Amino acid sequence: MVEDTTHPTTLRSYGSRVAVVGDSYRLGERIPVEDFDLTLRMIPGEDLSNEQIGNVVELLREAFNGGPGWFALPVPEADHLRWKLIDPPFETRASLTEEPDGNIVAFSGRLHRRWIVRGEERIGADGVELALHPKYQGSGLYRRRTEISDALPPEEDFRISFGSHPTSLHRRRVKGTPELANPLDNLVRPLDIGKYVRRRATNGRPTGSRTRIALEQQRRSRVPKPLVAKQAVWRGRQLRQRLRYRGLEYYRDDYVIRTVSRFDQRLDHFFEVASRPFALIQLRNQETLNWRYADRRAGPFTIRIAEDGNELVGYAVTRATTAGADLADVLALPGREDVAYALIRDALDLGRRAGSPAIRAWMLEHHPYHRLLLHSGFMPIRRIVTPAFTDHGNTRDYGFIHDPQARMHIMLGDSDHV
Repeated sequence: MVEDTTHPTTLRSYGSRVAVVGDSYRLGERIPVEDFDLTLRMIPGEDLSNEQIGNVVELLREAFNGGPGWFALPVPEADHLRWKLIDPPFETRASLTEEPDGNIVAFSGRLHRRWIVRGEERIGADGVELALHPKYQGSGLYRRRTEISDALPPEEDFRISFGSHPTSLHRRRVKGTPELANPLDNLVRPLDIGKYVRRRATNGRPTGSRTRIALEQQRRSRVPKPLVAKQAVWRGRQLRQRLRYRGLEYYRDDYVIRTVSRFDQRLDHFFEVASRPFALIQLRNQETLNWRYADRRAGPFTIRIAEDGNELVGYAVTRATTAGADLADVLALPGREDVAYALIRDALDLGRRAGSPAIRAWMLEHHPYHRLLLHSGFMPIRRIVTPAFTDHGNTRDYGFIHDPQARMHIMLGDSDHV
């Protein structure tokens, strides 16, 4: 049994429906799952063996009827999972639900990412790769294992969830977990409307996933509409967007934009200054962003930096392929919206050159870059994800999440959605 004696914790009471081993818990100990001949244990991600990584990959393949979206990345699935759970520059956790013979039938990961909250570093946890074997789907195991996980004393300062599974959304409502009052917009900028509409019409193979994204795709498939009509709708939306949000003009050109393979040491000072306006922003130092975007196991990202002489004044990260493009991150120094706007426009060019039908971005509605996206042709579409925030009772430090005008910086790259 894997056990880490450096992380002693104490279980809070969570009712008699779930059996536990004793009144304390250490990483690696097995907890019986009541009504199921199964056990659950939480281990450090770095302790996952090659065999367990392989088993989790196969579980994801079965649970999602072929695998989640990242299975399409041009890297072996096991390598991507090792990158995500074993090699990050922060701690991770792996929750294994196992049958008596050790077969893994449910899994979830947890990333203890570092965030800057009003100038102070905090640990914010978010879940990734939740998977349940098909034979246990609908059995109540998801709820039971969630109850056990919720009962474990938090190792993090807060939790932030980007999940869109209907069950997790229901539990969020039942528990009264607050969502960020500053709404997170999901925006898209079609680059080739014909190609974009055709891709949406045939988007994705059927999956067993019950995420809001998958449900939305199923809803569209049940209400077919001629492609010509769909193209007309999108062309009309794009025309209205252009008339309402014309291109911006900035008269500073004291910077150049170029591609780099990795971030250098200038990033740390840049982030220290760029993060000051925000009450909440994920840590973006050299080590973290090079793990996130410069490791090919993460995906084919392009890093573009803006320099004024030798000074780093902004950067953007884009993933652009023939299947689609994502603006994963963009950040500029305070007062340099001209740089942020130029980097956004540059990302559009990257998408066009890659043959992407459209480019997607996340942006909080009350964020200085939101208007820059609108003026670049991005259009808000159906909200897929609304982040939930659990402060573990420390409401004084995190009261800003209830302020719809709060300055926070959250983009696709801060989550597991890209």
